[in-house]
Amino acid sequence: MHASRGRNTVIDFWRGLVLVIIFVNHVPGNVLEHLTPRNYGFSDAAEAFVFISGLSVALVYYPKLPQSGILGIARRCVRRSFELYRTHLVMTGIAIALFSVGYVLSDDVGLLEAHGRGAVFDDTARGITGVLLLGHQLGYFNILPLYIALMLWAPVAMVLMRIHVVFAAVVSLSLYALARSDVLALPSWPEPGRWFFNPFAWQLLFTLGIFTGALLSEKRVPYRRPAFLASIAILVASLVTMTNAFGLAPNLLWSAFVNIDIIKSDLGLGRLIHFLALAYVVTQLRLGEALQGTVFGAELSRLGRNALPVFAVGSILSAFGEVTMTLAAVKSSASPHIVGMVFTVFGILGLLLLARYLEWKKKGSPASGQERTGEIGLVPASSGRLPR
Repeated sequence: MHASRGRNTVIDFWRGLVLVIIFVNHVPGNVLEHLTPRNYGFSDAAEAFVFISGLSVALVYYPKLPQSGILGIARRCVRRSFELYRTHLVMTGIAIALFSVGYVLSDDVGLLEAHGRGAVFDDTARGITGVLLLGHQLGYFNILPLYIALMLWAPVAMVLMRIHVVFAAVVSLSLYALARSDVLALPSWPEPGRWFFNPFAWQLLFTLGIFTGALLSEKRVPYRRPAFLASIAILVASLVTMTNAFGLAPNLLWSAFVNIDIIKSDLGLGRLIHFLALAYVVTQLRLGEALQGTVFGAELSRLGRNALPVFAVGSILSAFGEVTMTLAAVKSSASPHIVGMVFTVFGILGLLLLARYLEWKKKGSPASGQERTGEIGLVPASSGRLPR
């Protein structure tokens, strides 16, 4: 594994790759989104990011529990949650402004109504209050609220693990079961319903990340031939299903949504199992180690090391991209799909330049004992060894 000053570089690479995938998927209608992993498997970038979040928490905080104590760790987790909350409000505010300007320029009411925006523009007072209370979240801007909740759960999960791993597993699985039974969920407001990402369900994958980081930080994930072959079989079956057997069975995917538990909001078991299979195969093949040494890998690692500003700017760019594509469709003869593809490519280049600028800026700052921010601001940048 490549490391720099004790810093985990493999996790930076994967985090950076996930950031790019999230950005591409959040510019709706662009051609490149058809190439992202969500089209070829039950899970997508959301599962990867939540797992990496838990892994990062364990690598940074878990070893410090005996020295810092649970209260010290809890205070740091709460501070990080407030940082995420501030970032979420800034991102959402800028997005609302972009959609407002886009509507004025295009007269396309979809910019005011799509993806839950109607609650803000139809009743501004209630809508903005809902945003402030996290009761209302715009589509594509509902990831940080999930991470805020997970960061508050992190110290509880680590204490449970200190008591006993089995105890932590029982509590986490119980919360997941209650969430899947519609007993536990956070309500939406002012619109009826609940959060798109149910944190009581998604904490299971987050806790699995903590478990992996805490127990396997000093050794590799062991290779087991039956587990590896089973994982390959799961990935192949998911690929065949998501592609409708490569076009040979047009109703296969629809049947899977009806009969297989792959719901995203509550982390369906099909999505969870697919991600775990994918993670196992990737770690055994050491793809991260192979790719991070390339020029491509170095750029992604740089994104991962500056994840919070990259994620925030990427989210704002995605909103700007939607407005740009709408204006292209309404005001010009240019194909919005082509405009979206060009915008997405330049958006990725812009994020890479942003990461380079942030690293250049850091080089001019004197080193301090403060933690560097990573994992979109959830926890400091990872140290220690990542299970391979």
